[in-house]
Amino acid sequence: MKGYRRAAAVILGMILVLSGILKLMDPVGTRLIVGEYFNFFHIGFMAFSAGVLSFILAAVESVIGLALITGIKRQVTAIVSAALLFVFTVITLVLWIANPSMDCGCFGEAVHLTHAQSFFKNIAFCFLWAVVFIPVRNYGEPKKIKNATFALGIISVLVFGVMELFSLPLVDFTPMSPGSELFNVQLETVSADDPVLSFYDENSEYRDSLALGENVMVVSVYDPGAVKNEDWKKIDEYLALASENGYSTLLLASRRPESGSMFSDPRTLMSLNRSNGGATYISDGQIIRKWSSNNYPDEDILKKIITSDSTEVMIESSSHNKTKFQAFLLYVFAVVLLI
Repeated sequence: MKGYRRAAAVILGMILVLSGILKLMDPVGTRLIVGEYFNFFHIGFMAFSAGVLSFILAAVESVIGLALITGIKRQVTAIVSAALLFVFTVITLVLWIANPSMDCGCFGEAVHLTHAQSFFKNIAFCFLWAVVFIPVRNYGEPKKIKNATFALGIISVLVFGVMELFSLPLVDFTPMSPGSELFNVQLETVSADDPVLSFYDENSEYRDSLALGENVMVVSVYDPGAVKNEDWKKIDEYLALASENGYSTLLLASRRPESGSMFSDPRTLMSLNRSNGGATYISDGQIIRKWSSNNYPDEDILKKIITSDSTEVMIESSSHNKTKFQAFLLYVFAVVLLI
């Protein structure tokens, strides 16, 4: 393959791999985006498949990107990538014309594009594809070692995707990411872009100010129906442990599962914490750290956090996760490019 074709293949492949990994990193957010597409195209009856389909689409996108970078199965890659780009381009054109109030989700929550930007992005991708595969001959053959690197890349991406199904995104790109300042919905200075954690009690009285205090531990449940009895018991035990160690505790749910909880919009709770029953530490109105329902902090961690500077706790946790994500990306690209 000529140098310019090889360069175009690597560029397009790296973008597709990054796009797929960003979607795999946030399965809840990707599922919501797929659900919005279902609603837009009036096929909401398929909502039950949004989670599985979003994982498959993100994985396929990553695999095609890896195939482009390594040069494996170039004829098959040409056909599959052409079909994928054609579908994406048509969909973004329809979105540009209709201009619905939704995000394309091309790069998950990491990058937000207008519908026009999404369409022209896909036009640019189609141009790169043409550079790589036209004329449809003289593709050349990759080195045999590339079969092994391609397989290793696929395994790494899929393992990463499966792990993210049971944990929080390594990097949080939502409006309520660690470091964000929460605002009270009743304040006149709040803008549409400000992260607002709004919730109310059983008497329908808004109690947002409870989340703006010092050392607040919130457990949020955006889908109470999916939480088993043993999980509710685990939540109660964790909230009791946090309270014993000096935290003000809140249980926020999208609907009333039991007495003692506050209520909020499901999408708000999903932004606060992607885990259904996840814990979020808030201090003085700033989101500090999050945990999934599979990984509540133990008593030693709770004691350490409450006696530490909240900003340092937030920076240490966020920096650690960002470093792990960057290391994973470097590993994947190093495997498929250098070996």
